[in-house]
Parts: sequence; C-alpha cells; structure tokens
Amino acid sequence: MDRTRGDVARRPRRPRCADLSATRGARGAMASAASRVNVRDHDARYEAVNDALLGTGSYGYTKLMRERATGKMYALKYIERGEKITEHVRREITNHRNLSHPNIVKFKEVLVTPTHLAVAMEAIGGGELFGYVQQQGSFTESQARYFFQHLISGVEYLHNMRISHRDLKLENTLVDLTTTPVLKICDFGFSKGGFDSQPKTQIGTPAYISPEVYSGTQPYDGAASDVWACGVLLYVMLVGRYPFSDPQDPNNSHKMMQRVLQARFALPKDMTEECKDLLTKIFNVDPKKRISVSGIYHHPWFLHDLSPNVPLGPTQPGPMASDTPGLQSLDDINAIIDVAREPPAKSSSPWGYDEIDGDVIDDGNYLDDDY
Repeated sequence: MDRTRGDVARRPRRPRCADLSATRGARGAMASAASRVNVRDHDARYEAVNDALLGTGSYGYTKLMRERATGKMYALKYIERGEKITEHVRREITNHRNLSHPNIVKFKEVLVTPTHLAVAMEAIGGGELFGYVQQQGSFTESQARYFFQHLISGVEYLHNMRISHRDLKLENTLVDLTTTPVLKICDFGFSKGGFDSQPKTQIGTPAYISPEVYSGTQPYDGAASDVWACGVLLYVMLVGRYPFSDPQDPNNSHKMMQRVLQARFALPKDMTEECKDLLTKIFNVDPKKRISVSGIYHHPWFLHDLSPNVPLGPTQPGPMASDTPGLQSLDDINAIIDVAREPPAKSSSPWGYDEIDGDVIDDGNYLDDDY
C-alpha cells in the first residue's frame, strides 16, 4: 500500500545527533550542578536558637538561627521543596542577592535541606514597624519623617537597581535597634526586576494597592505604584489608620477600592500644610502626574532634620559587585534551587516535626502568575 503525504507527516522524527548531544549536555550540566549541593550543609552551618518562629505565611515560615562558625544570628526563611520552588522564587532570590543598602535587609545565602529551601538573611531584632505603630497609635510628624526618610532611600535604591518592590507596607519594614533605629525593607516575594517585562499582575496588599493596579492598567509603572504604597505607609504612621478605608465600614474591601480609584481620603486638621501637600502629591490617581521618589526627597517636608547618613540621589550606593568576598555565586544559587525543585524526601520541618503552629501573616498568594 502506498504511503500518503499525511502518513509521512505523522511518522515520528528520529532524533538527530545534535538533539541527543544537547539533551545529554543539559542533563549532564544539571547532574554536575546537583553534585555540588549538599543537603547536610544547613545543619552543619546553622543551629536553632529556640522553637519560636519569626513569622509564618503561605510561603512557609521564618526562624531565627545561629551560625555555628561565628555565633551570629540570621533569619532563615523555609520554603517546602517541590512545586513551591518556582522560577518566581528563583527571581526573588537573585533580585535580593544583588542588593546592598543600609535600609534593605541583607541577603546571606541559600541552602537546601532534605525537605526545604532555606534563604538566610540578616536578622533584625527590633521587629516590624507595624508593631510600633500599633503600640503607639500614631507617630508625630518628626517620628514618621525619620522612618519615611529611610524608606524613601531604600526605595530609590531599589528603583536604581531596576527593581520595583510591589508590596511595600508596614509589615514589610523592620526596625534595627542595634544602634540608633534604622528602618529596613524586607520580603521581595512580589518584587519585579526591571529587566523583565513591566508589571501586569494585580498583586500586593489591598490597603496599599495603587489605583492603576486596581483599575487593571496593563502594564503599569511599578515604581509609581511603589510611591503610592509609600504614601499609604506614611499616612498610617501619622494617622493610625488606612487612608482609603471607609469610615463607616473599614473592613469593606470593595468600598476601599472605590475610594482608592477616586483618591478619596481625609487629612487631619492638625497636620502641617507641608505634610498635607506631600500626601496630596503622592495620592494622585494619574501615575504620570504622581510625585516621583526624587520629588519626594526634594520636598520641603521631607528635608526637615534629614541626616547626611541617609543615602539619596548621587550618594546612593551601586549594585553589589559580583566578586564581593563571601557573596554566594549565581551558579551555586541556581544549582541549589534546581535541587530544591525536586519533591521533599519527607513532609516535615528541618527539625523533625510535621506541623508548624502560627498565624498566617500575609493574606495573598505568595507568588503571582506574572512575575
């Protein structure tokens, strides 16, 4: 029987030598990378300080650990191996690795255990800025400005590094009390690298989301959206409540969204005119007309009592040098992440118990579909 064109088209193509060589090469590279990874490194380098958790969430949990060699404390974030270790996690880690700024929590290294990927970072003993606002109710303008200056310095650095944070909030700012109080930005789970496409996905914490994100503008300016979130953070420090919550129904997220889209918020009568002017310029629904980070740190209200130790503009540091001593290489990081993408050997914590008790502190998905 004669073979038709359709029969020929359906015949499986035999692999060519080049195809086989590439496949073998890729598998060989993965095997080579995996061979460099030791799941025992975590236990050899770190020990638990106590059984308490620094935080929990849909990502996993964070625990205070002591480095055995130096006695120094680090915060380690644990993410279960397998399907939770996506390319989004890889990008979060690589984004964080390259950052070196006094107002950003420092990355140390990434390790893998039989059950989890562990991300080690600087431990900040003072806790979340959110806790201080809760305790005090609200800050004076001088107190709020002090922390806001640190925040804007860190955000400008991120933007200089072409990274938008996309989840700036009080809970993602920590206070270092080692010497004088220093605000540090943390949690880059929603961060977006500028070398990727512009942000398209609606993510973040509802009270801090900008109108362009709520309205579904695609793509939106991640830097301008960060500025809006900074304004919300400043307002909460000053007033003790969210600017766009409905006064009669503060827990209604739909009403909050409508107020955000219209930029409907109230300014206290006892707030200075300079502060009112700055907040009004931040809460502009048009991101193209919204004040920029540079505009914020040139604003008269911001300049009061500004320490020369706060990096801004030309005094900002550059990116972390790739050959910085002690900086974990991208090759090693990628090899560890590749191993962590394999399912865990067993479902348990690195310390041998199966479940972690604690309240979830973030109410959204840890990772979005368009990173």
